[in-house]
Formats: sequence, structure tokens, C-alpha cells
Amino acid sequence: MAIASSPDTVRVTLDPLCPGRISGMQCGQFIEYLCNLVPGMWSERLYDGNFEGLSPYKFDFIAQSDFKEKPWVPCGAVNRADFSLDTKDPVNGQTCQKIAVEGGTPCTVGISQEGLFLDPGDPCRLSVWLKQDGIAGPVKVRFSERGTPLASCEFNPGHAWKRYEATISPSARSTEATIRIEFRGPGTLWVDAASLMPIRTVGGWRPDVVKALKELKPGVIRIGGSVMDDPNLGSFEWKDTIGDPDRRTPFRAWGGLQPTGPGLEEFVQLCRAVDAEPLICVRTRAKTPKDAAEEVEYFNGAVSTPMGALRAKNGHPEPYHVKYWQVGNERWGGEYEAQLPEFCKAMKAVDPTISLMSSFPTEGVLRGSGGLLDYVCPHHYDCENLAAENEDFQNIRQMIAAFAPGRPIKVGVTEWNTTAGDRGLKRARLWTLENALACSRYQNLMHRNCDLVEIANRSNLTNSFCSGILQTDSARLYLTPTYYAQKLYANYAGTRPLKIDPPPPLTEGLDISATLSESDDTLTLFVVNESMETVSRHFDLPGDWKDAEVWTLADTKKADEPDATNSFDDPRRIVPASSRAKVGGSVMDYQFSPLSLTVLVLRR
Repeated sequence: MAIASSPDTVRVTLDPLCPGRISGMQCGQFIEYLCNLVPGMWSERLYDGNFEGLSPYKFDFIAQSDFKEKPWVPCGAVNRADFSLDTKDPVNGQTCQKIAVEGGTPCTVGISQEGLFLDPGDPCRLSVWLKQDGIAGPVKVRFSERGTPLASCEFNPGHAWKRYEATISPSARSTEATIRIEFRGPGTLWVDAASLMPIRTVGGWRPDVVKALKELKPGVIRIGGSVMDDPNLGSFEWKDTIGDPDRRTPFRAWGGLQPTGPGLEEFVQLCRAVDAEPLICVRTRAKTPKDAAEEVEYFNGAVSTPMGALRAKNGHPEPYHVKYWQVGNERWGGEYEAQLPEFCKAMKAVDPTISLMSSFPTEGVLRGSGGLLDYVCPHHYDCENLAAENEDFQNIRQMIAAFAPGRPIKVGVTEWNTTAGDRGLKRARLWTLENALACSRYQNLMHRNCDLVEIANRSNLTNSFCSGILQTDSARLYLTPTYYAQKLYANYAGTRPLKIDPPPPLTEGLDISATLSESDDTLTLFVVNESMETVSRHFDLPGDWKDAEVWTLADTKKADEPDATNSFDDPRRIVPASSRAKVGGSVMDYQFSPLSLTVLVLRR
């Protein structure tokens, strides 16, 4: 590998690059209802427990394999039974499963679902709503793998709906277990709201997901996205996501049927569990300011308010004190600009302490609502084009100064990545080392604009056709290169960006961000080398420093391929490696590996 023959000198100063402070919320994350994003974080082991019917996604990466949910199918003496989805009296949603066996011939019949994950060290709680007519014996629930029994239980339902529970402790581990819910006919059985949840969860969320998320130190997590304001992509109503999960209304997002358990309240609880602030995006299309005000009141109002009383009835009397609220997702134009002020006023009337965020920043948004807003929120889905994104930041600065003078309005980039619209195989770039380096350069850009950019939510957190930095299946989780890059920024960035000479380029070349801790005792350099060559630099440093702690994110197989990535088979191919670098007091020489993010942490 070629090494640059004339190492350049980089002079790091103690002069502030801008008057702001680097906020930990620049490393925020984004969760939305999108196909298997939320199901991949939630602990539920069954698919379609509400018998609404699975549906393919309206998006794809590899269309032949993307959709993995398993349906309920008839089992047993299916020739003697009538299987139907009954709309007369479901526990929730539109339908429940009905199995009817007429005549006097005895038979065993039921429904089954394959592909379940079970583990002896991870017992689960099975719950299901049942009612029957004319069945003499019990309803039996059996778990097996290829005919080998793993666990079983039985219930004796009556003629009215009732919830039944049992603890399932399987005798062996399986990633391909089958559940069968059966009865001996004749008679009729109705089944609804079935669930198989591990006993050990974090408020219903997968512990491995929560652990990985907490280690990211995300600062703020945005809950919202397309289904909030696009009726073509789902039928989202926030009130359908609160209260008893068994009674919540199932809905679809981007085609994927969503589990009823993870509602907005569970999202807020997840944020608290990982020490992050929740950022809730409210719907504006086909909604009124009163709707938005009620949502704020539900999460922040006292129990003496109508919605606060409802929250207390649902088991959480203490207000959540959600601070950050975005009014609308990806909306702009005359209609939005006209309705935004009334939404803001209604929400602030409920809780004057909240911070309000617009959708896309425009002159009309700032003219009409600038006095009510705390943030304007672009979406950057071309973050590898640093020059264009930097130009957008500067344009927003000018708009704020021109149309909301004197207002301390900040920017919250509530969605960002290298691409959003690419479908099909091109999305594979989103989980590569190349993507991690592009995202790292964008983090450096936000450092340099920290007086303006306070919040940023990378899109998306889980799965999401390669963009999720957490990739899950029913039993496993692995972390993408961009996860590790964001973890390095979240854990090692200082609070003050420093001037360096020469300034880093916005196009090709070594991209360096120098930050200083609030206590002035730690200098951290973030250096992105997107090239295929090793690059040397000589650093003149301000003051005397000890030898540097070094973290290098690169391909451990040294394949010199920007598309290298992690996978379930090779989950640690691209991970940060630690080392030390010699520092001669105020000087340091370093060689930066090809295709790498290097973090140099120097202490006095």
C-alpha cells in the first residue's frame, strides 16, 4: 500500500471554531413504524397474534427474502373443520380466528405457526384470549421442533372471551419451533390476542437491543416518521397505541403488520431506560391543533387533566415530561405553514415548557411561526455530499436571521443518512464500511456547525432494509460499521470544536475534527480516511499531551473494499481496535489506515 511521500502538517489550535457546544444529541437515533423495524426490537415471538393477516412490505432490499413473518396455518384434521376470520366480536382489531367442527365425528384440529425461537434459559409467558361453544375437553397448546416436544400447556375456555396465561419453559433450544393451538371436536373455538413474550424483557423490548442502544449514548431518540403524516403508508392513530395492549387496534406501516405492544408510551419508556430524551413527532395532516394538544397532555399533563387522568388509568400517574415535540413530518408549503402556528399555540398552552420543532424549514415557516419554534428540522439524505449539506446549514442560518431575527432557533436534523430513496440492491451500501465513513464525515460537519445543529437523528435504528445500525432476527443481533462509528463519536467527542490549519476539505481528502473537553484536559481528534491509501500527518498540538489512546474502525480482514460489512456469520469483521500512539509533548506523527475512522484521545 502506497504511503504519501511528504507528510503534511496539521496545526491544532485552542481557538474555538464556533461559539457553540457539541451536544450529545447530535448522536441521536430514529425509530419509526416501518415494516420490521419495530418488530425487530420488540420481544414478541409470535407473528400476527391478533389474526389480522400478514401483508408483504411496500419496500424492498432483496424482495425474494425480505418478508420473513410466519403465518398461522390450519393443522390437524383440517378436512373436518371450517377455518374463518370472524368479524363479529374480536378482542381487538377487525377479526379473530374461528375454527368450527360440526357433526359427531371426533377429531383434533387447530392452528399452528412455525419458525419460533425458544430457549430453556429464557422462559416465556404465553397469553391468549379464548372462547368456545360445544367443546367438551381442554384447548391444548403444544411447542415442538420436527415432532420433538419442547413444552405444552392447556386451558379450559368458557362461552365468553377470557384471557389465559401459562409459563413456557422449553426443554431445548430451537430457532425453528412450532406452536399448535388445538382442541378435540366437534365444537367451535375462537382465538384472539395471542402472545408469546419472554419473561425477561426491558418493558417489553429485547434486552440485547436495549443494551446496544444504551451503549450508543444516543442523547435523544425521535419517534415518528412517515406513517405520522402519510395516510398512504399506514393508518396510524396515536391513541390506538395506548392502554391495554390486548385491546389496542393493530395497524400496518409500509405494509408490515405492527405488533400492538410497542406503542408511543412504550417508546417513551424505552428512551428513559437508555438515558435518552424522547422526541415525539405529531401528525398534522387531517388532524387539528386539539389532537396535538391532547397528545402533549397525555404525556405531560397532571392527573387532574382529562388526558393525564387517562394516562393514570393506563398505569402511569406521573407525567413523562416529554420536552421535544416535532409538529409534522416532511411537510412544507402553504397548507402546512398556515396551520403550524395554531398547532404550536395549542401544544404550548398545555405545557409551556416544551420545545417545539417544525417540519422542513422554509421562509413561510419562520415568518409565521418563528416566534413559537425552538428548532427547524431539515432531513439530510445525501450526507456524503458534505458541500451540499453544509450549504443547506448556511442557508438555514440566513433564513433564521432574516425571518426570525433575535430568536435562538436551532437546527434538529431529525432524519439523516447517505440515502433514503434507493430501493433494491443499492441499499446494501447502508450497512457497509463506506457508509460508516460517510456518516463519520457528516458527524465532523455537525461538530463544525454545533452553534446551529443541536439535534440529529440518524435514520434508522433497526433493520430497515440495511439502514438500521442494529440488525436483528428472532434470536440474534449484530452491529453494523456505522453503529461502531456513532458509538465512538458519542463516547469520545468533546464539547468544543477547535480550529485546525489547514481547514478540513468538504470534498476529497482527510477529514479531521478536533474537539476539546469542557474541562480542557482531553483533546480528541476524529480522522476519516476514505481513500484506498495510507495517509501520514504531522500534528502540531497546543500544549503538552500524554501518549494518545487510539481507536481505529477499519476492516480487520484488510480486504481494501469499501463495501466490507458485518453479518450474522461474521459480526465482528469491522469493529474498533484499540492501540496507543506516541506523542512528543506538543507534536505527533501518525499514519492513518486506508478506509478508516481513527479516534485519537489525548490527555494532559
